[in-house]
Amino acid sequence: MIGKVKVNQSFGAMCRYVLQEQAPGKGAEVLAAHGVRTDSAEHMAADFDAVRAMRPGLGKAVLHVALAFPVEEKEKLTNEVMGRIAQDYLKGLNIDPENTQWAVVRHQDKTHPHMHLVVNRVDLDGQTVSDQFIRSRSVDVCKGIEQEYGLIVADQVGRKQAREIGPTPAQAKATTPKEEQSAEWSRARQDIGRALSYTAGHARSFDELREALRPEASSWS
Repeated sequence: MIGKVKVNQSFGAMCRYVLQEQAPGKGAEVLAAHGVRTDSAEHMAADFDAVRAMRPGLGKAVLHVALAFPVEEKEKLTNEVMGRIAQDYLKGLNIDPENTQWAVVRHQDKTHPHMHLVVNRVDLDGQTVSDQFIRSRSVDVCKGIEQEYGLIVADQVGRKQAREIGPTPAQAKATTPKEEQSAEWSRARQDIGRALSYTAGHARSFDELREALRPEASSWS
């Protein structure tokens, strides 16, 4: 499970995107919501903005999280299960799903299961929902949900595929120590690139990136 977190400004643009009213081919389906109407993007955005008005100085009030899962989990991840996961994800970030406006919408335009979670960073009491370290916190929450629901660990998928593939062509053809070293370096760069693809988007500093990469580094040793 991978959560791609963004903090944006416009509820109007975000609601139009997740509901995909102009592109029904994406198969957008509202799984669950709290405190907002879901019959149209216009109504949903208006409801979000009405509460946002309690904090007019908060420029980026839109929390958007794309939650994606390996394609192998498609049968397991029914709409009901994904709706529960979305609420557990909120709780993991210390966001009260009963005191915060949110909506979760599943899209069917990809082979892998994925959903979009839109959250108001102004709760129903007018308090600001913190986004401090939210990307690194999201990584931890996703790992906890994987364990709780018995899901495939997303950041291990790439390593599993690499093990199944075995040596790279360069490694297989290497006959001298120099060629072997060059092939090993090439494979290491691939592994690092794969690890970064899962973690870099969640880190806003080198310290956060180092912490996110720690499980990857231990698996290489």
